Amino acid sequence: MLEKEQEKKMNLQEIGMRFFVTREEADFTRVYHRLKPSISFYLRELVPHYDDRNEVVAITFSKIWDKIAQYDPYWNFSTWVYRIARNEALLFHRGHRKFYSYEAMEEQGINMEKKLSQFYTESHDFEEDPIDLLYNQAVMAIAQLPDIYRTVLTLREIQKKKYEEIAEELGWKHNTVRTRIRRARELVRDNLLKKNSDLVKKYQEVL
Repeated sequence: MLEKEQEKKMNLQEIGMRFFVTREEADFTRVYHRLKPSISFYLRELVPHYDDRNEVVAITFSKIWDKIAQYDPYWNFSTWVYRIARNEALLFHRGHRKFYSYEAMEEQGINMEKKLSQFYTESHDFEEDPIDLLYNQAVMAIAQLPDIYRTVLTLREIQKKKYEEIAEELGWKHNTVRTRIRRARELVRDNLLKKNSDLVKKYQEVL
């Protein structure tokens, strides 16, 4: 088990990498605890109904557990997770999905409610890395953008697609993609400065 002081210093990438290496339930629980709120918020536009969204979140984390061996450490861990979440949301709407739930996770030996409750009790003074916090806030800000900006910035910043790929997928001109991404970034920046100025300052101090 990680020492509490060491655990506090771990950022999201380190937590994800630890789970990638150990494949242990305790490390998976830390990933779940760190990412569940922002994943749920990110999915609120794609899956508006609360119960459906909880189901997609459960599916997402089941896939993370099942497919961690497929994660490529070259990429940001949270990017990999958000891509899974988005894909599962789309599959949910198409109706071509495996049915996972918290009960199904328990069948795999993962009692998330018990583990999460225990984790909160043991780590009530846990302080997230400002980089992770700001990233999550940025994802939330993206989710609040008007459709044309949310879509293009999600493809670029979360799915890490190239401008050419985005232009082809959306049927836009290359310059239109660049212009709307630039505008979307400005809107996200303004949102972060307005609502999270202290966090932005803390982030700048870390860099």
